[in-house]
Amino acid sequence: MASATKQALLAALSAAQGECISGQQLARQLGVSRAAVHKAAAALTAQGYALEAVSRRGYRLLGGDPFCAEAVGPYPAPVQVYDTLESSNRTAKLLALDGAPHGTLVLTAHQSAGRGRLGRVFESPSGKGVYLSVLLRPAASAQTATIGAAVAVCRAVQELCGLELGIKWVNDLYYQGKKVCGILTEAGTDLESGRLEWLVVGIGLNLTATAADWPPELAEKAGSLYPGGPAPVSRAALAGAIARQLLALCPAFDCLDEYRARCFVPGHWVTVCTGTETYAAKALAIDEEGRLVVQRE
Repeated sequence: MASATKQALLAALSAAQGECISGQQLARQLGVSRAAVHKAAAALTAQGYALEAVSRRGYRLLGGDPFCAEAVGPYPAPVQVYDTLESSNRTAKLLALDGAPHGTLVLTAHQSAGRGRLGRVFESPSGKGVYLSVLLRPAASAQTATIGAAVAVCRAVQELCGLELGIKWVNDLYYQGKKVCGILTEAGTDLESGRLEWLVVGIGLNLTATAADWPPELAEKAGSLYPGGPAPVSRAALAGAIARQLLALCPAFDCLDEYRARCFVPGHWVTVCTGTETYAAKALAIDEEGRLVVQRE
């Protein structure tokens, strides 16, 4: 009941768009006591909402950076929110093995051992980024899901922040010449059939971190959407928008043309590492499978 009151209060204050609503009016509207309204307001404040109680006028919602399941917004699958995790992908994979449904969202404020592709470390400054993983069933290919995730992040950031991101093939997103987002897609297969059972798509987006939050070797390369803050959107709301955009693309992931349009790599020289050799090549295009077509020197 307390959780329902909290959600109803949040909805009522959000609908008021910053205007005050009296405690008596809220109690009547929600069908609870004024004491219950006060308790729910205190709980929302503790979760990070900027909620103001004005004497003789009531309550109003000013925004803030709430970090809770309610702040994610309407979502069609379970939402798990944590203050800190080793990595959101690790937790999402454990949930997948335990039978969690398609779309399950894992969101954390901090990762103590965030990972990128090829075993690289992904730095996750506490409270300054959006760190989430989405479980997909039935699964497409990892490459296709990564392409869809990149497009989903671009769409969500454009919708909520009004910013245009560029994609560096295959899994990095850039803003103003610096990397602001990385994507790591991991798969689970059935040992007997060898069939792909699920994918976990991990996304790390730097929101308000500054150069001081990263090791010196990353400070020149890494960036944020709003260095030092504040951001115009809460981390949970942005995570929810990204996850909803990703799920909307499933299962077809019919977004390759948009991915190509946002990708800035074709036309540039790149260094290709195959595992057996490293060589310079010119990136020509992205083919129908999402692979980068290159021409050697």
